[in-house]
Amino acid sequence: MRLAPRPFFALSVLAFITAAGLSAWKLLPAENDGAMSCSTKAIMRFENMDKENVNGNIHFNFAARGKGSMVVEGYTDSAAGWLYLQRYVKFSYTSKRISSTERHYRISRWESSASSIDESPDVIFAYFMREMSDSHDGLFLNAQKLNEKAILLSSINSPLYVCTLKSGSKLD
Repeated sequence: MRLAPRPFFALSVLAFITAAGLSAWKLLPAENDGAMSCSTKAIMRFENMDKENVNGNIHFNFAARGKGSMVVEGYTDSAAGWLYLQRYVKFSYTSKRISSTERHYRISRWESSASSIDESPDVIFAYFMREMSDSHDGLFLNAQKLNEKAILLSSINSPLYVCTLKSGSKLD
């Protein structure tokens, strides 16, 4: 069976557009690519384990379009005593899916602010962020699915948190 030139051209254009559309749909990142929310509890002890530590809850929110936030709430213990901590961190991120159970997040350009009831010294929270990022400008997090409700967040050098996924959130 032989097709005339015009129908053959139209069929070829249709096949090309279909292939290009499917490729773009699979290869281009989705608007909410990497979106995920989870919470964890953490105790971070600094050099002087008797005097300086952070004890609190951390809420991660990797939202759509590469924008995210982190809320750290709890207490700090230092020479100043036990003081309430509530910090908000806004950041930009990029994300790359490694496998069906693993995703990399690269956090950059973060800025933090204290709530009006936060009493903790800035130096302790700055140290907390510096330790979590291994003293680099950006923060690399590897998210590995443990089960349907929990993921392991790790930095370059060590595991950081077992994070419980919030309702409706998933690692994909």
